[in-house]
Amino acid sequence: MELEIRELQKRYGKKQVLRKVSLTAGEGKCTGIIGANGCGKSTLLRVLAGVEKADDGEIFLGGKQIENPSRQMAKYAGYIPQESALMPELTVADNLKLWASFGNYKENGRRLESLCVQFKIKEFCKERVKNLSGGMEKRVNIVCALLHGPMVLLMDEPSAALDLVFKQELKTYIREFVQKGGSILLSSHDEGELALCHSLWAIKEGVAHKVPEGLSIEEISEKYIG
Repeated sequence: MELEIRELQKRYGKKQVLRKVSLTAGEGKCTGIIGANGCGKSTLLRVLAGVEKADDGEIFLGGKQIENPSRQMAKYAGYIPQESALMPELTVADNLKLWASFGNYKENGRRLESLCVQFKIKEFCKERVKNLSGGMEKRVNIVCALLHGPMVLLMDEPSAALDLVFKQELKTYIREFVQKGGSILLSSHDEGELALCHSLWAIKEGVAHKVPEGLSIEEISEKYIG
C-alpha cells in the first residue's frame, strides 16, 4: 500500500521542524529517511503514526486521503518508535495482551504466537518491562507493532539496542514484508538497514530531498548530514 505525503508541516512554537515535506513510500518498497540528529525524522514518523498532529499538509494511503491519522493510520500502520511504547509496570505478557486487544483478538493472537517465537520473547514474558534490558524491550516493541498485520511499517531506528542476532532477524523480516507487498518508511543511521532501502530521502532544514542513486555513504553524509 503506497504512502504519499504532500507538503507536510510541523512546528513547535516558533521552531519550524518540517517545511512542506513531500515524499512517497512505494508499495512493496522499503524507503529510507536520513538526516542529522534533530532534523525532523522522528517528528515526521510520529505525525504519520498519528501520535502528533501536523500543522498543514496531506497524507494519502493507497491513493486515499487520510483525514484523521490518529484513528485511520492505526488500522493500517505499525509504528516502532525510538522510545518505548510499553507500560513499564506491567509484565511483557500483559503488555502484549493489551496490544493484541486492539482489533481482531483471535487473529492478533495467532500472529503474536509466531512473532514471540521469531523474536524469542517467551523466555522473558513474565518479567516486568521495567526490568528488561534495552534490547529485550526493543524486541517487545517490534512485536507490538507487527502483531496487527500492518500494511505499512513506520520504523524509527528500529534496530537500536538490538544485538547482532536480532538485527539480522529484523532485516530478514523487512525483506519478507516488502516481498509480500508491504510498504516501509524507515529512519536509520545503520548502514545495513539503509542498504535494504529501495530509495532514500534526506531531511535537511525541514525539507525532504530525494537522494540520487549511486552515491556512497560518505557522499550522502557530506551532502545531506554533515
